[in-house]
Amino acid sequence: MLKIGLITHLFPSEHDQHRGKFMYDQYRAIRAIPDMNLRLIVPTPRAVPGTQRWKTNRSPLHQVAPTDERVLYTSLPNRSKPLFIQKNISNALIKKLALEKPDLLHIHWLYPNGLAIPKLKKMGYPIVLTVHGSDWYKSLNYLDLKPLLFDALKQVDCILCSGPKLKNDILEEIPELESKIEVIYNFIDTQIYTVPSAFESLRAMERLKWKDQQNHALCVANIRHEKGIDILIDALKHLQKNNDFKELNQGQPLLVHVIGIKEAGKYLDSIKKKLDEDPSIPIILYDPVSPDDLKGYYQAADFFILPSRSEGFNVSLLEASSCGLPIVATKVGGNDLVVRTHHSGKLVKPGNSEALAQAILHVYSHLDTYKKETIRKRIVNSYDLKVLTEKLQSLYSQLVSEFRQAKN
Repeated sequence: MLKIGLITHLFPSEHDQHRGKFMYDQYRAIRAIPDMNLRLIVPTPRAVPGTQRWKTNRSPLHQVAPTDERVLYTSLPNRSKPLFIQKNISNALIKKLALEKPDLLHIHWLYPNGLAIPKLKKMGYPIVLTVHGSDWYKSLNYLDLKPLLFDALKQVDCILCSGPKLKNDILEEIPELESKIEVIYNFIDTQIYTVPSAFESLRAMERLKWKDQQNHALCVANIRHEKGIDILIDALKHLQKNNDFKELNQGQPLLVHVIGIKEAGKYLDSIKKKLDEDPSIPIILYDPVSPDDLKGYYQAADFFILPSRSEGFNVSLLEASSCGLPIVATKVGGNDLVVRTHHSGKLVKPGNSEALAQAILHVYSHLDTYKKETIRKRIVNSYDLKVLTEKLQSLYSQLVSEFRQAKN
């Protein structure tokens, strides 16, 4: 039986069940692999006692085995002093792994966890690294951090990227990684996100106190610039002036529900200002909800909107599609792999509020033509957790076998 060490700093806790939900799905997928034993290690920066960060970091990990735990280390904010961070996170992980002695490590996020790769390689571990996007793009701006991360990428045994653009961008900087880098998309549990019956939809609407005399669009996106909530607001303003929309909107007016973290700063302030200045804009902002509660929003909604300026491979698109919702989204990241315009929705260029408005109008006016089970079928076949389980099982077994042969 192989022993796998899964290392990620982003994982749901009982305090924040929505944070890193996709990592919880991958954790479950690995636990389902036959003849493999999983240990979850969550590197967690120390925080000042009594602060909100301290309370968050002390929250128990969500639905994990008793042997899975946090590993505390000392860090600094804003990627400053990367050598200091590298030393501390490496030492903390080495101390933990000396007790666990896994056969293979799967590390998520190039920063900060990837900083430990050089020292972990010296301990003799085969290592898989998943790069998600922000950990690559944001880190390139830090000149003292960049060479440390490049060194980690060169030493790791296999690199998994969340999308083809990310893979290509990494190879432009480090072309010698070609032989060990591949794309692996996000996956979801399609047994949780299912097409609701008409009765289940009504019950979900009742629980949310949504009026069944309205049509409801859902958007799951944090309130930050790259998610394009300002573009969505402008698109809805365009629609309010459109005669076709006005006529369609008379019987069951459209309301858009946006669920996500409200990241403090100028962007959030600008969104609130737009909504305060024009109360007629049919948008309601919600704080994040637990995965169990989020399922109810998908069941109650009529269609889904994602107005992003940029994306990796968006999990909410998979969840919405698995529930049979038609999609309006921008053609960024891996969105075009999920949304097929002939049967599952519309894609438009990012940053164009008028094009987004027309796409919303099209889907809104053709809701009865979309076949929910058809939309769901592609997700089940390509992005269910069982597919991920099979891919990881093959990858882990191959790497461990090659590693053992090389040692002998």
